[in-house]
Amino acid sequence: MICLFVNLLGNSLEDTLKNRPFYHWQFPSSNPPSNNPDYYIPDSKAKYLGTSAGILGVGLIIGVTGLYLMPESVTNWDRDRFGFRSWLADVAIAPAVDDDNFWLNGVAHPYFGAVYYMQPRMAGYSWAESVLFSFVTSAFFWEYGIEAFVEIPSWQDLIYTPAMGSVFGEVFYQLTRYIQSHQGKFMGSRILGYTLVALMDPIGFVIRDLGLGGYFGIKNKNEFYAYASPLGLGFGYKF
Repeated sequence: MICLFVNLLGNSLEDTLKNRPFYHWQFPSSNPPSNNPDYYIPDSKAKYLGTSAGILGVGLIIGVTGLYLMPESVTNWDRDRFGFRSWLADVAIAPAVDDDNFWLNGVAHPYFGAVYYMQPRMAGYSWAESVLFSFVTSAFFWEYGIEAFVEIPSWQDLIYTPAMGSVFGEVFYQLTRYIQSHQGKFMGSRILGYTLVALMDPIGFVIRDLGLGGYFGIKNKNEFYAYASPLGLGFGYKF
């Protein structure tokens, strides 16, 4: 039921963005431009997602270390019970309702759910596949993975994080594609455009805009096409 609700909400959101009559929004075309290097299309969806998932894993481990060092009054984590035995005990118990503050439950968790969602979406996977990735990452990697070492899995985090994260994530995705289709600019400013993209998809920003993807053999189809087309090699590589 939850997945169905999120799917219907996401489809409604997409239709709304496509048909909105106000401002000058142009919904990204289903046939993205092939001569705009700012509109990033990886040559391998699997390789892009694998790289972003690896960065996400390292980032989450660093993040949980930071949370572990924060005051217990903020995280509600009991550091004295941290360990593998605690993990076994926590995953064997039914999820509980946590009492985290609004900043964690209402802001941070949906944001990270959106970050999870953005990884397969920017790689080229569908909306439904990206929702599934967000749910799996939130549930098994975080709640029943890292966080279970210090506390019982939470109902809010299992449901709210990927559900709202997927909704916000689709907004992030459409806005990112809008910025990319306008040469990386937002409201005429490239600085504002890149800042928004970095905030909405920090992992993708590192891969695409800072060039990390190139070290893992990930190429931007549009960038290669833009540089190769004067030599007549565009079609040879693209297809």
